[in-house]
Amino acid sequence: MRRASRFRVLVGFAVLIAVATPGWAQSEDEDATGPESGKKIYLRHCALCHGVDASGNGPLAAALQIAPTDLTRLSVEHDDEFPAAKVADVIRNGGGVLGHGSTAMLAWGLYFSEKRKPEVARARIKALVDYIRSIQQK
Repeated sequence: MRRASRFRVLVGFAVLIAVATPGWAQSEDEDATGPESGKKIYLRHCALCHGVDASGNGPLAAALQIAPTDLTRLSVEHDDEFPAAKVADVIRNGGGVLGHGSTAMLAWGLYFSEKRKPEVARARIKALVDYIRSIQQK
């Protein structure tokens, strides 16, 4: 099977899992600022590609043209400074990630969009950035 066809099949499978999995998407008004919300958001929206441990080894990683970033090494790769603004920008805009075939990340949809409820989206992005900051290698 050609790489592009395999990728489409895997993306379709991931979408099917996302739709069929209870609790996949939070409601618009669900609290996105609780202590565990960043981890929950990560597991729902990032782990398919980046892996449960955030090291870039998620189940869809092999189908991507470019390997997902090891999110636990962001500080190490930026002179021990966590690049919070860059991480938030990638969450918000996709960051031009070529391995995904577009700048849109796979499972994001409108979840992080600031078009409908900007305050909810900003809280979700902050919670996810804070979680990713908390898992940095020392």
